Amino acid sequence: MAPMRHHVAMLRAPALALCLAAAALALPAAVRAAPTPAQTLFTQKLIDDGGTTAAVKHLLQAKAGIVDPRSGFVDVTGDGRQDALVLVSTQGAAGSVALYVFSTHGQKAGTTGDQTSLKVVFRLQSLYRASLRISGTTLSVLEPVYAKGDDLCCPPKLRERDYAFDAKKLTFVRTADHDTPFTK
Repeated sequence: MAPMRHHVAMLRAPALALCLAAAALALPAAVRAAPTPAQTLFTQKLIDDGGTTAAVKHLLQAKAGIVDPRSGFVDVTGDGRQDALVLVSTQGAAGSVALYVFSTHGQKAGTTGDQTSLKVVFRLQSLYRASLRISGTTLSVLEPVYAKGDDLCCPPKLRERDYAFDAKKLTFVRTADHDTPFTK
């Protein structure tokens, strides 16, 4: 039985590679344009980070996914310093598939010019068509919930998961999980 599973997995790998290549070609011209310095920086940080899943690394390395240009800086840890919210997107039907929060929270810059460095304090790496809302230090991640026969554009509801920063744990913790009606 084990050799058969290995064989099936090997058959799926070329199909996945073909799908990823097709997705990269289907990206709009604006998305295929040269990445910004921030996109390049965060792409490399995600590839180098040991906590980034192999699937996300592969998307980025194969250029089938990108650090979304909608990524940006906002203080979501409540320390008065900007944190980086980084979305990874396929720019295809799957949309945003991962979210990372990079922060310098808890690091102190010394008087001798010591630098702080952005580190991943939160990651969600298996999202589908995700969207993000921010309210203060609360992140709300919304994903469609489909029923059989629903159109891709119009799920009947969204699953909303809320996360708040926990300074003692230096990460975000889930504070709510509920469904909300989808509205256009």
